[in-house]
Amino acid sequence: MSGMKNIIVPIDFSQYSENAFLSAVEIATQGNAMITCINVVNSELDWKKLPEKEKLKYQETIDLETEAREKLQNFILDHNIQTIVVEAVVEVGIPYEAIVHFAYQHQADLIVIGAYGKGYQEGRFIGSNLQKVIRLASCPVLAVKHVVQSVELRKMVFASLFNQVSKPAFLRMKPFIQSTNALVNFLYINTPQLHKTGVTSQEQMDNYAQEQDELIISKHVQEYPEVEKGIIDFCAKNNVGWIGIASNSRKSSSSYRIGVTETLIFKSDIPILSVKFE
Repeated sequence: MSGMKNIIVPIDFSQYSENAFLSAVEIATQGNAMITCINVVNSELDWKKLPEKEKLKYQETIDLETEAREKLQNFILDHNIQTIVVEAVVEVGIPYEAIVHFAYQHQADLIVIGAYGKGYQEGRFIGSNLQKVIRLASCPVLAVKHVVQSVELRKMVFASLFNQVSKPAFLRMKPFIQSTNALVNFLYINTPQLHKTGVTSQEQMDNYAQEQDELIISKHVQEYPEVEKGIIDFCAKNNVGWIGIASNSRKSSSSYRIGVTETLIFKSDIPILSVKFE
């Protein structure tokens, strides 16, 4: 597994987080990566910096932390994963902050996270913790709804405008692409707002693909009124297993915004790998 050794999976004991865990097992097994399951006890306290005597004032938080450790250990034992190393970590704090900070501290190669969390109601937009993890994490984030099987990982779409500013994000995605041996489909959705000639789009994709000889890449330009619907339609027609997006939070026609990533997660069951860039 080229460069993919440390996978983080947030666990809140919802079905979606279990699906994320089982998906991570599929990914990790291909290259002997390790998985860290992290559960966060929701609290405004700066728990790590509190002296032990001060912590004793918050017995409820202590009890919740103890319960979470036991529950997370049982979660891992119940799944009886023997092919890879799986460890359990419990933190106290704001969930998305703790997840992002832990992934950064431990130089995670990937976060695999459920599209929704505990308490999800049908028809709602994606979970707020997921939105914030996507916006803040320095490593790639794979959002899943169902358990991803290894066969699904063999074919992917990388949807982009293929400008050079987003290329570093694609390069950070490469270890995951290589670990799954995925066939790569470069996809440019040519909307009326972003209209370019076919020649220009093709040239940009050609430039993007330079020095990527180790990847099998095909290139596609699709005319479509909306970016998200165009990507989803292409994936459905071509039996694509997952989507890669290099996105940022700035409102700019020069890149795919974070909002595209979030909308794709909401409107599609396809796993979405997001890498943010500035």
